[in-house]
Amino acid sequence: MSTKENELEFEGSSTQEQYLLFLVGGVLYGIESLKAKEIVEYSSITKVPTMNSFVKGVTNIRGNIVPVIDLLDRFELGKSAIADKTSIVVVNYEQDEAMMSIGIIIDEVYEVDNIDVADLTKAPEFGSKIDAKYILHMGKYNKEYIAILNTKTILNIGELSQLAL
Repeated sequence: MSTKENELEFEGSSTQEQYLLFLVGGVLYGIESLKAKEIVEYSSITKVPTMNSFVKGVTNIRGNIVPVIDLLDRFELGKSAIADKTSIVVVNYEQDEAMMSIGIIIDEVYEVDNIDVADLTKAPEFGSKIDAKYILHMGKYNKEYIAILNTKTILNIGELSQLAL
């Protein structure tokens, strides 16, 4: 594959995109910072019966009931261990022109930083610990490639709301 075929096209004239970087299962991931509504300290989660194991339940964030998923479990890599730095990233998710908030459990916030558009490449079809459908693209950060996650597929409401059998 030529370098030209592997480059991503971005609208606008900015040469950098901003990402929220965080750790899950000891691995550094990122999401587009504009998708993150807020980061809150991990708090109690009320279980919802018969949901998939990665849907941990719901929590109350400033009077709003927010569904919460375990990202590590969603990737089928185990279950997140709750520790001192465990947080919930509240992500804006748009479905049918309606905006809703969904929380994802992360081990720890790493930082918010820019990644040059020139350092972004297409997601690999294989060779990653997680399913390629969950990866928007790969970003070169501190001389290493990290997965920039696709919140649209990770937080797919149809999959999240399926009942466990």
